[in-house]
Amino acid sequence: MKGLLFALGSIVFFISSAGAATWWEAHPDPTTWANEKILLGDTLRSEFKKKKPSDIKPESDEADQFRLWQWLDLARTDFTPEQVLAFRALGENSDLRRAVLENIRPEDHQDEVLKILLQMQLNCPECIQELPRLAVAFALVFDQPFPKGWPHRQVPAASVPAEEVNPVTRMQEMAELQRARRFVTDLRDFTVNELKFVIDHPLVTSEMEWARKNVAASRSGFGKVFSSIRYDIPRYEANQLVWPYPAYTFSEIRSKGGICVDQAYFAANTGKAKGLPTLYFSGQGDDGGHAWFGFMDSPGHWETDCGRYESQNYPVGNAMDPQVWQPISDTELTFLAKGRERSSVHQQAKLLTDIGKTLENSDPDRWFEAALLVQPEYLPAWKAQGELLDGGKASPEKRVEFWEKYTKRFSIYPDLKVVGQDKLLQLAKERGDEMAVKNLSRQILVQNRTRRFDLGIGVAAMEVGEKTEAGKWSEAETAFRRALREFKGQAGGNLYYGLVVPFVEAALAEGQGAVAKNALAEARRILRPGKDTLVGRSLIELEAKSLPEKKRGN
Repeated sequence: MKGLLFALGSIVFFISSAGAATWWEAHPDPTTWANEKILLGDTLRSEFKKKKPSDIKPESDEADQFRLWQWLDLARTDFTPEQVLAFRALGENSDLRRAVLENIRPEDHQDEVLKILLQMQLNCPECIQELPRLAVAFALVFDQPFPKGWPHRQVPAASVPAEEVNPVTRMQEMAELQRARRFVTDLRDFTVNELKFVIDHPLVTSEMEWARKNVAASRSGFGKVFSSIRYDIPRYEANQLVWPYPAYTFSEIRSKGGICVDQAYFAANTGKAKGLPTLYFSGQGDDGGHAWFGFMDSPGHWETDCGRYESQNYPVGNAMDPQVWQPISDTELTFLAKGRERSSVHQQAKLLTDIGKTLENSDPDRWFEAALLVQPEYLPAWKAQGELLDGGKASPEKRVEFWEKYTKRFSIYPDLKVVGQDKLLQLAKERGDEMAVKNLSRQILVQNRTRRFDLGIGVAAMEVGEKTEAGKWSEAETAFRRALREFKGQAGGNLYYGLVVPFVEAALAEGQGAVAKNALAEARRILRPGKDTLVGRSLIELEAKSLPEKKRGN
């Protein structure tokens, strides 16, 4: 029989993964849980020292007890009697407990996450039993307010049929819809990280019900929903980029038509109504901004180019992670699209990394290295190792060695490779190695000149920004002109908004009118935007802003 032995006084307890309830029955008094966590942690550390990290599997008894040890850290001394029972019931649910602890992040509001789960357990325990991962997804998304600009900046907030979401009510509604088979998917097929993209909206129930009744696209053909909304050419030509009608409802968008942000909004959110994980993308192309959407067309597989125009030269779309409302990196999206988190090696790498980060190990790097042996591209383990080196007493040489190794490992992922190169660049600056600084800066620009020019533009803009902040305007102008030439012919939107606008606005703010005027003239010569494009219109406005007051009034 497999299990884990630990001692409490003179009594020895045996816990197996099937006997989580037995642990809670043996420890019903919440006032003892803090001490029990200490004892359990000591036992785990002792057990783990005897084993190779690679022997600790996600489904093992040791892993289950590690997650129990983590779960006890969520307990509060001010629980009501009802909350004590709910916390225990949640803790006995090994699927839910594991889902919480595998997916919660430092950026999450831990107390709010637990509060939502306790409310669900008290009000709809059957929902949690049926759909534990959905419950966790709700807790991780609704532990903090939605961004004020949701769903995008081109619609007045008052026009959007949104409400303050009660996660418990939403959970009950979706459980009912699941039972009635009203979705085009089975929610039980999804991971927590996928379910986040089904529930990440504050739209009212009636709006989502309209979508379920009136959007007839199948799951496999859902990409066509984007183009089902008529593009409003007159509105675009009139530069009316903000929704001009009173109500921003699905029915109004279908009736009135819209521009790309409205098409993407309609497709992404009607997909959520039908139980599809969806992503809303925005990006910069030759003529300016664009929006499109993606959806999960089969378990673990994303289709991410629905409504994206390749002729517009979009290097990458930006999507938001609703768990923390931060952009999802291009590579994170790639890994998500490949369904990596569904693999056993990913789950083991996650477990080993969590042990290294949380169990007060004297040698956490041992666990991170073990995680990377089973999943060499597991990003959290790389990040943990990097933070360990950067925050500790590691020598500059060791840090350089690590970031060179990181850069080589992720050489085929431009957005990750540039992270390593930027670290190496900063280390070169710290040791005053001007040749290394020059070479690394040049590498980043050259390698990202084509497919991921947005990254190269970002690095160039950072160099220009450093010189403007130091008041070195002549050097800043030289770097600015060099960057324009480097990326000539690439996406005008990225170059314009990422380099030109911040440089010109900084020059104007510092009284460098001549610098701003010269920069705008050079930008117009290089970019050559059409006067009716978004970039062209914005450039005209920026040029007017840079004119002296007297000339502007003539």
